[in-house]
Amino acid sequence: MRITTLATMVFGLVLSASVTSAEPVREFAGWVSQLRAQNGLGPLKTSSKLEKIANKHAQDMEKRGFFSHTGSDGSTIGRRAKRGGYKYCTIGENIAQGQKSAQEAMRDWTKSPAHKANMLKKGVTEIGVVRTKSNYWVLVVAGKRGDC
Repeated sequence: MRITTLATMVFGLVLSASVTSAEPVREFAGWVSQLRAQNGLGPLKTSSKLEKIANKHAQDMEKRGFFSHTGSDGSTIGRRAKRGGYKYCTIGENIAQGQKSAQEAMRDWTKSPAHKANMLKKGVTEIGVVRTKSNYWVLVVAGKRGDC
């Protein structure tokens, strides 16, 4: 199992959810919101735009067999968000590969200080999370321009 940074997850939460391939994992919004509340921060809302942005990157990695925050076209999460029509003031991304459940992905991201820091970013108000058929996970958190 691999994880990488630009975002973060929650440690010690009791997680229960089933996910299916390439579908948004909306339970993550609640879990990340719990983590944020424990740290004096506001909750997150799910965003269909962020889910679409996350899904495009997850599908790109899966299709081309790579694992990176940099897209196959050299794009960053910021560039992918702008292409997806999301105007942000702050943004972060977590990626993972191989975790077979949302609980496992959450646990692994939570154990990573950099991933956790991303989920605890100030100004973040929205979240989008996806999982592909071959267990590529992408979580994007962001704050809309004007809200940060």
